[in-house]
Amino acid sequence: MPEIKPTQTRIINTFVDKMMVDKDLGAMSTEEREALRKNLRQKAEEQIEQAMLAALPDKKLLELEQLVDAGASDDVLDDFFADCGVDFTKAAEQAMVEFRKAFLNSAVGEA
Repeated sequence: MPEIKPTQTRIINTFVDKMMVDKDLGAMSTEEREALRKNLRQKAEEQIEQAMLAALPDKKLLELEQLVDAGASDDVLDDFFADCGVDFTKAAEQAMVEFRKAFLNSAVGEA
């Protein structure tokens, strides 16, 4: 997968911060909040990457696998994703909606 860009990182950080506020986590310590924030950010990125892979048709998935196996650079992978004809924005948005719903319905932060 291509590297997460700084703009994408800011979007994910803002998304995670908003989820945590909306969840009203109660009496968590600063350390617990930071650990949760880091964990949520990592899991959100993983969910988005999985959604991107799931959006690829089988032929493109095989092509991606070949590129990765050949040690393709991030620039080559970025070009692959840009040119493969899949709306990754929609896939990422849907993954984020599902991730948010699961988090808000979870018992995290509840006494």
